[in-house]
Amino acid sequence: MKTLLALTLLAAAPAPEQRIDVALSNFRFTPSTIALVHGQSYVLHLTSSGGHSFAAKEFFAAAAMPAADRAKVKDGKVELDSDTAVDLHFTAPKAGHYAIKCTHLLHASFGMTGTFVVS
Repeated sequence: MKTLLALTLLAAAPAPEQRIDVALSNFRFTPSTIALVHGQSYVLHLTSSGGHSFAAKEFFAAAAMPAADRAKVKDGKVELDSDTAVDLHFTAPKAGHYAIKCTHLLHASFGMTGTFVVS
C-alpha cells in the first residue's frame, strides 16, 4: 500500500524546471531556436556580452510567469546591459511559433532574431 501511495505521489509531482541558456552577443542569439513543450516549466537564463534586448511580446504575453519575473519584462522585452544575466521562470504556452528579436537599432536586421517553438 505504501509503495502504491509513493508511486501515485511521484506520478502526480510536477516535472522539475528545465534550464535554457541563451547568450546574446555579436548580433545573434545562441541558440536562436528554443524548443519547448506546452505546460512544461522552464527557467530561461539570458546572458549578454553587450547591450541587447530579448523581445518576444506574444510569447511573454501567453506564458505563465511568477509576478516577480513578469516584472522583468517591459513591453514584451527584457533589456540586458553588457555582462549581465537575467533568469525568467515560466510555463510554456500553447503550441506555436513565437518570434524573438533584439529591438536595438539594426540588431534584428543584422540577424539578431530567433524563435520559440512550442510543441
